[in-house]
Amino acid sequence: MPRGRRGRPHRPRPVRLPRRARPYREGGARAPVRRACASPHMVRQAWRADRAGGDLPHPGARPPLSPRPRRPSDPHPHRRPPARRRADRRACLAGRRRRRADRRAGRAAFPLHAARRSPGRPAMSGFAALFRRDGAPMAEALPDRAEAALRARGPCHWRRGRSWAMAASAPLAGSADAMALVAADARLDNRRELIAALRLHPGSSDAEVILAAYRRWEGDCVRRLAGDFAFVIRDDRRGAIFCARDHFGVRPFYYALDDKLFAAAGLTRFLTALPAIGDAIDEQGLADLLAGGYADGAITRHRGVRRLPPGHSLTLTEAGGRIARYWHPRDVPVEERADAAEGFRALFAEAVVRRRARGDGVGVMLSGGLDSSAIAVQATQGFAATGRRMPSLSMMLDDTPGWNERPFIEAVHDRGGFDPRFIDAADHDPVAELPALLDEQEGPFVAYNASLSRRLYRRARAAGLTRLLDGHGGDEVVSHGLGRLNELAARGEWRRLWEESAGIAGIYGVGRWSILSPYLSHNRYVRLARGRWDRIRARLGRADPGEIAGASLVEPGLAARVGLAERHADRSIKRSARHSERDVHIELLTAPQQGYGFEVLDRMGAAAGVAGLYPFYDLRLVEYCLSLPSHHKLNHGLPRHVLRQAMAGLLPDPVRLRPDKYDFAPALADALLRRRVALADLVGRDRAGIGRFVDMDAARTALGRLLDRGRAVDGASLFAAWRVLMLAVWLDRRERVSGGWSEIVEREAAA
Repeated sequence: MPRGRRGRPHRPRPVRLPRRARPYREGGARAPVRRACASPHMVRQAWRADRAGGDLPHPGARPPLSPRPRRPSDPHPHRRPPARRRADRRACLAGRRRRRADRRAGRAAFPLHAARRSPGRPAMSGFAALFRRDGAPMAEALPDRAEAALRARGPCHWRRGRSWAMAASAPLAGSADAMALVAADARLDNRRELIAALRLHPGSSDAEVILAAYRRWEGDCVRRLAGDFAFVIRDDRRGAIFCARDHFGVRPFYYALDDKLFAAAGLTRFLTALPAIGDAIDEQGLADLLAGGYADGAITRHRGVRRLPPGHSLTLTEAGGRIARYWHPRDVPVEERADAAEGFRALFAEAVVRRRARGDGVGVMLSGGLDSSAIAVQATQGFAATGRRMPSLSMMLDDTPGWNERPFIEAVHDRGGFDPRFIDAADHDPVAELPALLDEQEGPFVAYNASLSRRLYRRARAAGLTRLLDGHGGDEVVSHGLGRLNELAARGEWRRLWEESAGIAGIYGVGRWSILSPYLSHNRYVRLARGRWDRIRARLGRADPGEIAGASLVEPGLAARVGLAERHADRSIKRSARHSERDVHIELLTAPQQGYGFEVLDRMGAAAGVAGLYPFYDLRLVEYCLSLPSHHKLNHGLPRHVLRQAMAGLLPDPVRLRPDKYDFAPALADALLRRRVALADLVGRDRAGIGRFVDMDAARTALGRLLDRGRAVDGASLFAAWRVLMLAVWLDRRERVSGGWSEIVEREAAA
């Protein structure tokens, strides 16, 4: 008889079989049977045999549940290697010591129900991390609102120590002794290359790959990652916390830092629910939103909460925190390519396939524009071979005068391979959905067409889709080539400038002369005449509509306190007479609105339980577009020329060569004009108390232009009126004002 570790005879312990695995008595009742079994493997085998209606195995039978090839060096393929057994034993003992220490200190682990999924909601990705910098013990449990914020995105797996806690949607990757842990919200595009370089198991999760890369290259690991990611690494060996956000900000990253606490998460609702942070209004962030957008990539509308800008990392030690940029579009060199269209098409196809390949439940947004149509037809390539059709969701606005996308959508459908779903948006009313949008976005936001996207996400979820391929970012990644016009003007190529300006005019829906006129200042005499005219206008006190409806919409006292004029001063590269297309392209990709736009989409998708996928923001594709000279972006009057050439033969020409795109502004103007009386009362008597933040004279001017010109109003005045209304509804809901604008809008929505 074999002997155990201490020399005593080893006998198989009796193991009680699961209830389902016990044999039946004659009367149908289950008999309590104790059967000798060498390992729990016999229990599982007996259970499966009983469920399948077969005989119970005898104790000597040990076929593997999942057979794998047997190597000569592995005489016992089902036994763990000694090193693995020792590591598991150490992990078990370490866990016992931690739990014993917690019991002695009177601490409790975070509630188990924090790992449950909300009923009816699919798992969404997210992460959170809390670190006490003062060494104080972590609280026994999270506040209810913080737990609810995490549970709203799906399961949450926690690991905690005496003064820290980390959580993520997927199990945390790290060592058993918790000396190195990572909480990540990630989808890596180059995981195969990293797994091969780091010699990891092919089934390693993205979080495990990130942690292994950090162990190999430390802070430089982010330079080797490609994909969408936001993560926090606790490195106890080096006494540091390392955080990073992906190159374009696809995954949100917010944090709060002071002398006592460092908290990070992928959603602000979790951070503001913590008593140490709170939900006070950040005047600087709110002033930025009223002025039309954030002036920098770190500010938020929550006091004490900051965002980690895209392409940046944060390293936190006892000495303090350090934020560093690890990627910049300027680092990509320009390279002339004879086969630019073929190279673009290959990289674009890979980007779509990588995002389409992970599991089922994927669909595609199809608006009829160039970007979404290119992704849609590329997504169907090779998909039909599986016997399935790609679900497509299209918003139909047939009743909008002058705009009907149905012919373009149907032309794409005619290519085959689609399972089309249409969403009727004839009753679209942005104002009616404003209260729900403000709840989802946790306050005012800069995205006037968000109500249509919200409806599309919810329809996708009702159709059983959990992931949507989205054409967002095609303009910024490929670039319209607007800077090429300045290059031509600087070289005096006026005839070519006249030809190329036609394509840009089609995008903005204006005449060719409106596009061409600013570049005439490269002529010395035109420049002198315009300078004199500007001085005359300044003496007469005339201002541009955009100036009245922009930064000066903010209450003067608030604007002075936050230094709004200096922060929103026009520093655009286009003010330089020598700017190039490359300069304009880099400015587009590094603008603060890049990361902010993804945060709006992330909250909208999370509310519906649908994750967005953005093939245009593939790092290899972006760097390829940055490397192209300007004539590949604007050529023969066609903006984004390389994309149109790459789609030849895939997209129908009416879609591939269309010069315009849908304008959502008229629908917003109609929704506001239907409430002209209430809007006039709002800015006339300041019923919602918005005068604390808004210059009421500027608000009345913007509203007056909207009421006088209707749909023909300038965009600056239209969006100023929209932001004033949004602020009024948000303040009512935040301060729980009865009979305020929030209730008025909700009653209209119900009616």
